Amino acid sequence: MTKPSVFDELKRYLRWGGEDEAALRAFAPIAAPSFPRIAQRFYERLSEHERARAVFTGPDQIERLKGTLQGWLRLLLTGPWDEAYFQARSRIGRVHVRIGLPQRYMFGAMSLIRSELIALAEQTSFEDMNGRSPVAALHKILDIELAIMLESYADASLENLQQMEHERRADIEQKLVLSEARYDEIVEKAEALITTIDRRGKILLFNGAAARVTGVDKRDAVGLLWLDVFAAEVDRNRVRGLFAAALEGKGGVSYEGPVQMCAATGEAPRRVRWHFTTLPSRAEPALCAIGIDVTNEHDLSVRTRRAERLAALGTMAAGLAHEIRNPLNAAALQLSLARRKLARGAKKELEPIDLAVGVAEGEMQRLAGLVDDFLQFARPQPLRLTLSDLRSVAEGVVELTAPEAAAKRTSLTLLPGPPAPLELDVERIKQVLLNLVRNALEAAGPSGKVVIEVGTSGSSAHLTVQDDGSGFATDAPIFEPFFTTKEHGTGLGLAIVHRIVMDHGGTVSAESRPGRTVFRLSLPIARSAPG
Repeated sequence: MTKPSVFDELKRYLRWGGEDEAALRAFAPIAAPSFPRIAQRFYERLSEHERARAVFTGPDQIERLKGTLQGWLRLLLTGPWDEAYFQARSRIGRVHVRIGLPQRYMFGAMSLIRSELIALAEQTSFEDMNGRSPVAALHKILDIELAIMLESYADASLENLQQMEHERRADIEQKLVLSEARYDEIVEKAEALITTIDRRGKILLFNGAAARVTGVDKRDAVGLLWLDVFAAEVDRNRVRGLFAAALEGKGGVSYEGPVQMCAATGEAPRRVRWHFTTLPSRAEPALCAIGIDVTNEHDLSVRTRRAERLAALGTMAAGLAHEIRNPLNAAALQLSLARRKLARGAKKELEPIDLAVGVAEGEMQRLAGLVDDFLQFARPQPLRLTLSDLRSVAEGVVELTAPEAAAKRTSLTLLPGPPAPLELDVERIKQVLLNLVRNALEAAGPSGKVVIEVGTSGSSAHLTVQDDGSGFATDAPIFEPFFTTKEHGTGLGLAIVHRIVMDHGGTVSAESRPGRTVFRLSLPIARSAPG
């Protein structure tokens, strides 16, 4: 059996029935002309009381409410008096709570409406009402209305009290976490990278500076392994040992190394100096890792040391090259004379001697090439800058090296894009690109891929050369003179690349792992270049 609604209980308690509905509907057209007058008196009475008057915003609102009250009177007398009617009337009590109208004014308002409608009903003849008196029905419906309003008013007031209690508790909780919020604010505004790590090495806290350096969103970072986010792969075993030392309470635990930024940023890794400390806790201990970005400091130190070495090399370059060239030229001349004399002798008997002479000539040519590279590196010529397009230079290099790529069965691709105009020494930048592309082709090998990309960003033009070869150690001093991983390399190719790019006021960097090696060049765009 369905439980009767509150509205049904009220109507049954007051013996509300069809005769009452018929009486009110018959009375409605008689009362309707008086609705404006009743609404006027209703709001005049409310305006006499300061507390009631305070809930209104002005005359315009009162005029609108007069129209609303007339609609309320019309529904009061015409119905239908169903569940929708009950819900609509219930909202009135809730509105009174929301606007802060004291409950006592509800009784006064209903008394005024009752007296007006009853007086009007008593002035109406029963003949006009088909023998039905609306007075009893009016008393019933107005009692029902008042009961609905009072009950909804009470419910809404209780909800308000509950909400106030909830807000009071929330306020207490807010005060309890205020110090933590202030701490978090300090952490978020700090320039240092601040993270906390649990015993399993997972990130618990990750501040804004850490997000900026890594390119990882703070919400995504929590729960990730700290080593995966911050430590280079070759350093991870070492850092695990530092974690263990810090958890054992050993002081002064620090580490410095590169942090791999998000690949989408296209930027080189930053270098961070970390300090690890243990956070006291009643539960399992955790670590706090605080990092300072020392990339600029590290790069400056590297450039300073390199400049010092280059200065020393430059000082001795000319004299050393002169001392080597003289005997080389003399030896080459003598070998040339010996080859002509051998050519006049018996071929079969002299073949071993001719072979030895050829080997000697080849080695001398290689040594001469080394001297040329060394001179170019240690005693560079002034730049001849012209307004050029870096993309056009790259297209020329790709066209020049395409046969080499085809011979190696290596894919060589220049990604499409807009021009990149800037002032540069075309021949020397072409030398840089030739060096990088040939290195990449050699590293990629057969069935490998080499991809070149040119673009601009802000005040810089960028060029990347990427291959899918086996890579090299990330800490290898690849830009240092005479460092090489090739069997017959001079170790000056990348050093010359670095020197030329630096002479242009740019930067060059590299990152490598098996299957992906990327060299990045960044060159300043000339102010005179078209935008």
